[in-house]
Amino acid sequence: MNIEKKRILITGSTGCIGTHAVHTLLNEGVGDVFGFNRSEPANEFSENYHFIQGDLSDPTSIERAVNEVQPTHVIHLGALQTPDCRDFPIKGLEVNVLGTAYLFRACQRLSNPLERFVFASSSAVNGNRSLYGESGVRPEDPYHPFNLYGYWKVSGEGMAQAFHQACGTPTVSLRLATTYGPGRDRGFTAAMTSAIKSLVNGESFLIPYRGKEHYHFSLDVGAGFARAAIDPFDGYGVFNLLGETSSIDNFIELIQKESLSLGMKSQNISYAEGAKNSPFIYDLNDEATKETFPKMPKTSLSEGIHQSLKYFREIT
Repeated sequence: MNIEKKRILITGSTGCIGTHAVHTLLNEGVGDVFGFNRSEPANEFSENYHFIQGDLSDPTSIERAVNEVQPTHVIHLGALQTPDCRDFPIKGLEVNVLGTAYLFRACQRLSNPLERFVFASSSAVNGNRSLYGESGVRPEDPYHPFNLYGYWKVSGEGMAQAFHQACGTPTVSLRLATTYGPGRDRGFTAAMTSAIKSLVNGESFLIPYRGKEHYHFSLDVGAGFARAAIDPFDGYGVFNLLGETSSIDNFIELIQKESLSLGMKSQNISYAEGAKNSPFIYDLNDEATKETFPKMPKTSLSEGIHQSLKYFREIT
């Protein structure tokens, strides 16, 4: 099928990652993109974007959307994030696990099999960095989630593999860790983006944790999911999204350095009292990702912070 004729259904297309994925796909001229969300997008996309209202916890709305769109590709980004899964565990189960199952079931019933299914997984399926080898945390390494969100992403990866085995659709589970940059304003790990925004607004900021994180620039994340959907691939695979591990101390230093290069005044960015080491996974090994999806972008940490500062200054 020619790239111009694709019909791509994206759950969660109005979120940070979804918005950037939609922009990438439309800029590539893929055809039509259909966003499945509870509310209409605040951003205006081109005439090739179509909004479909629905809820992942409602199997009827999922079935209706899939039947209406008859997608050639699906990118499943919709999910409740870690804080919501912790505070509202039953709702998290309904959206993150049952919603994923409903979507796979609806896709399996399509008369014309999908060309690709991409599932948004997470490094939360892994455990402490000390459990893994010197080459980093590889996709094939053992699961060891430390919260409900991580266990539910394990469930999603299992369903993705079973879906591929049942109908043969090339299926990708793409894991990511800490996303920062334009659009990233929700979730516990949005703290680093909040630090950037605070500096732009001339305010100090207290980071609630210490240690290291594996960072992905938000525009790269959206583009990464788009590339996983439309670039050549066959079979089933789990991949770590391209990113860069850094200490939070270094991230703070880069914010200050890049802000000065843009003529901004330095602000106090420090740690909250009692801040503990971050439990999040770092050193994600992305060798297989680069080999399989060579068009995926990877913006350096300094450049991503620089672009983020410029973006937030322009919209302030």
